[in-house]
Parts: sequence; structure tokens; C-alpha cells
Amino acid sequence: MSGLLALDLASSVGLARFRARGQVPTFDTLRLEGLDLSYKIGQLLARLFDEYDREPFEGLAWERPILTPKDTVDLIELLYGLVGACYAFVGLMRRREGIHLKWTEVSTDDVKRALCHDLFVFDERLQKRRKVDKTDMLHAARTTMGWRVRTDHEADAGGVGMTAFDRFWPRPVAA
Repeated sequence: MSGLLALDLASSVGLARFRARGQVPTFDTLRLEGLDLSYKIGQLLARLFDEYDREPFEGLAWERPILTPKDTVDLIELLYGLVGACYAFVGLMRRREGIHLKWTEVSTDDVKRALCHDLFVFDERLQKRRKVDKTDMLHAARTTMGWRVRTDHEADAGGVGMTAFDRFWPRPVAA
């Protein structure tokens, strides 16, 4: 087994596959389609099994959803259903030949720190600091990290993976 699968959970799920420290991850986006909530959640669960069966991984990480007052009940149900699918996958893998996957949820702030090294950036146009946004994350993934990401979901999944990789396999501390 090798590596880590990192997810940015949304109606389009960003996936980042980390094989080893120092190697460039591969990225993909799973667009959840269909009107039925159970079908969308099932698409993620099926994809997790497909990914594992194709190339087993040792760890699974996902970004903890944040909720805003503007979120609809449908979106909230989808996000927490996707989190539930991740938990179900880890639990089902434990029953499958005793496989014990490492897993973690990663906060949005940790994802921003992983890619942008801060929660704020200096905005030349505004001449002041502002919060890191999706555009900043995508820019950092493409330029700073040199990743070939197509969407902000893939960039976020990369930040999730960077954070989780360090949690699962910390760098040795120099003596």
C-alpha cells in the first residue's frame, strides 16, 4: 500500500492522490450528478472503493465542511452525507481483511495554511490584508506548488492532503 487520498467535499468533489512525500500528487474531480441525494452520496462511496481497488492507499482525509447561514437544507444534507460516506468507507475497510486506514478531517483554515502559509494575503488593489479565498488557493496550487489542478476543488484537496500527510507521517525533527 502507499499514500493518501485527500478529498474536498462539495457537489463537485476534488480528489488528490499523494503517493509519497516529495512526489507531485495527481488530481481529479468527481461531479456528483442526479437528483437523488442517496445516489450522489453513493457515487462518492463507489469512487472511494474504485480508487482503493485500483491502487490501495493507507490514509484518507477530507476537508471538514463549513456551514453558512445561506446554505440550503439540501446542501447541508449533501455535505454531511458525503462526510458520512467517508466514515462508512473507513469502517467498511476495517471489516475487509482487517485493513486499518488512517483517517482525518482537516479544517478549512489548515487547508489555507497548507497552500498559502497564512489565512490572509496582502491585496495590492485594496492596499490591505484580506482573507485567503478560492482564487488565492488555486493560484498557490498552480504557481507555488506547480500542481496541474483544473478546479479550486482539486486545489483544496491538495491542501487537505498536505496537512493530512504531515499528520500521518510527520517529518523527522532534526536533532
